[in-house]
This record gives sequence, structure tokens and C-alpha cells, in this order.
Amino acid sequence: MKTIKGWVGTYAPSKGVYSFVFDTEKNKFIETSVYFETRNAKYLSYDYNRLVFPIQEEAAGICVLKDGQTYKAGKESCTACYVGQDKTYIYTVNYHEGTLIRYRFENHQLVEDKKVEIQEHSGAHQAILTKSHVYVPCRLLDRVYVYDRDTLEFKRVLSFPKHTGIRHGVASHDDHILYMVSEDSCEVFAIDLETNTILKKISLLKEDEKGGGAAIRLSQNEKRLYISVREVNRIYVVDTQSFAILQVISSGGDHPRDINLSLDDRYLFVANRNSDNLVAFAIDENGLLEEKDTVDAIAQGVSIVCYE
Repeated sequence: MKTIKGWVGTYAPSKGVYSFVFDTEKNKFIETSVYFETRNAKYLSYDYNRLVFPIQEEAAGICVLKDGQTYKAGKESCTACYVGQDKTYIYTVNYHEGTLIRYRFENHQLVEDKKVEIQEHSGAHQAILTKSHVYVPCRLLDRVYVYDRDTLEFKRVLSFPKHTGIRHGVASHDDHILYMVSEDSCEVFAIDLETNTILKKISLLKEDEKGGGAAIRLSQNEKRLYISVREVNRIYVVDTQSFAILQVISSGGDHPRDINLSLDDRYLFVANRNSDNLVAFAIDENGLLEEKDTVDAIAQGVSIVCYE
């Protein structure tokens, strides 16, 4: 039996972090369970054998599961909407407080390393790491703030038209192109990071449609972008060269939040928050999607990571 394993982060009042196992021979989910019970574990990051997610206890903060140990830190007024990591640091972004916080381990303790205050109620939504910089899209400001990767010193701003609502992005492997999706205008952008100019953009919706761009993922061969759009409840497949929409398919539920690719790029998983289901799509040789299975045992799912 060949399987893909992963975790799903959820909003309260769901129980926390869920685990799932997907059988690739049967194209079926064969197991789901509560992996770590907590409140508001709404974004997940897994790398360097560390599972990281926000938590809401006496104060909001982050939790790191590493080598069988549980580490906690942070004193925020509300939980971060995003966590990410590299070998040395863990990063959080807070949508309401408008902050970028970097944590590190010191003497077997998780401690705050540096805090960047962008702007309260900025809608800061992500920390996109490249070799030299950290890019923080701020949806409510229609801007992406750029910081030095080592020092977190402010460098510049990428500005977008008003009501774009720039939300999430992913960088090409060589860090030359940043692909981004906007929530309010529901557009996809290709940005040249050397010249800080928009090379291409495409609108995902027809003129009479309303929807909100949510998550964006890039295939390992960098030929395809996968984007989730709420309200219309669809997944879009976009060719990175022509910037043409290759496929539009139902998300298999209501309010698709996060999507993520399996490690071998053979499957795409979609968390539909309002319908409390996780959906698996097979990916063919052209990068196109076919729905295979759904499981309804994960309430309020909003983040996905695969690890096997």
C-alpha cells in the first residue's frame, strides 16, 4: 500500500490539528484523526522535522512539535494567520496586529528573536522567504512589504491598485519570479523580483462573478499554478508561461481555503472550511485535476501540509 500522510490545521471551534492518510492505490482516504488538540491551529508549517502552528491559550502564540517535545512561545492578542520556517528561524504573521515575528531556539527554549511592526489592521497575511528577502503581503493595504532576510530591516514596498487585496504568494525556485493571488480582485500576478515590476496578470473571474482568491501553489516543475477561490468554490490551474487558465474545477465543497500538493506532485488536497471536508484530486501528466475522494471528518479546515 502506498500512502500520503499529512496534517490539517483548523479554526476554532474545531479540535486543533488533524492527521490524514490517503491510499494512492485505492485513491481513498483511509484514516483521519485528531493529532494535537488545541485552539485556532489555523496555519501549519512542516520542515526540518518540526511541525509549527499558532495556538490560542492564555495568550496567542505558537507551538512547535520537535523530537517528541512540545515548545510554546508568544504573547499576542490574537493568533497569527501564518507560520513559516527555515533551518534557523520560525516566522509568524499576524493579520490584525500587523506584525512579522521571528522566533528561534535558545538553550532548548523557544524565544522571540525579533518583531517587526508593520501597521495595525494591515491584513498582513504571509511571510514569503527567498534567499535574500522576506515578502509580507498586506491585503488591507494593497502592498507587499519587503525585508532583509538576515536582519529583517525594511527595504521597499511593492504597491498594487486599490482594492486588489493582495494575499498569498509563492516564489520560483531561482527567486526571480513571485507569483501572487489577490483576494479582492481575484487576480494572479507574476512579479519580476529584480525589477519589482508586474510581468503578467490574469483575472480568474468573469465580469459578473464574485469570489475571493485564497491560496496559491506552484508545481515542482514550475509549469503550473494551482489557486483556490472562495464563494465560487473553484480550483484554477494556470500555465506559468502563457498565463492562461488551463482548467477550472469545483473544489468539492464550500469555501476552499488552503490547497497543497503532495511531495511528488501527483495529488492536490483541498480544505473546504464551511463544508468541513478535505478533498483529494489526482494530477495527470498535463497538470490537470480529477477529483478522487473526500472525507467529512475535519471541521473548519484551513491549512494543509503533506509529509509522506
